Amino acid sequence: MGYTALEVLEGGTEAWKAAGGELFSGINVPSKAFGEFVEHAYETPRITAEELEKLRASGQKTVVLDSRPFEEYQRMSIPEGIDAPGAELAYRVHDAAPDADTLVVVNCAGRTRSIIGCQSLRNAGITNRVVALKDGTMGWRLSGRKVEEGAARRAAEPSPAGLAKAQG
Repeated sequence: MGYTALEVLEGGTEAWKAAGGELFSGINVPSKAFGEFVEHAYETPRITAEELEKLRASGQKTVVLDSRPFEEYQRMSIPEGIDAPGAELAYRVHDAAPDADTLVVVNCAGRTRSIIGCQSLRNAGITNRVVALKDGTMGWRLSGRKVEEGAARRAAEPSPAGLAKAQG
């Protein structure tokens, strides 16, 4: 993987914990680590909530595609965000952002699915500028910005033209 300087932590994770280091556990840890790897390996671009808000205020065409399942999106979402679950992003992006000068912002609750969704669109050859929203909806909310509850915006079924673009 390209690492050139590796060390073994004497005493392992128990020594790390005893020294005050933080340990992470749970079912999402492997996927979060994968997201971090993807972001660093591919230099996946990201945008902060503040940068997005400034671009919107300046008149920049933007579309926020929330890559979470609809039920999760409805609990808390960014104003004007559109639900487009991750596996459907490449099919729905062409109709959601038909103009090449529209900035596509991929969002999720935190950041992992934003990173994976953004990089998936970039790998699929989307011509729009595509970025991941840093820290997702939680970052948006923690920065003092308003979130919506119960939003019902969903990305439309792909049009024949959008589907043709998606299939290359």
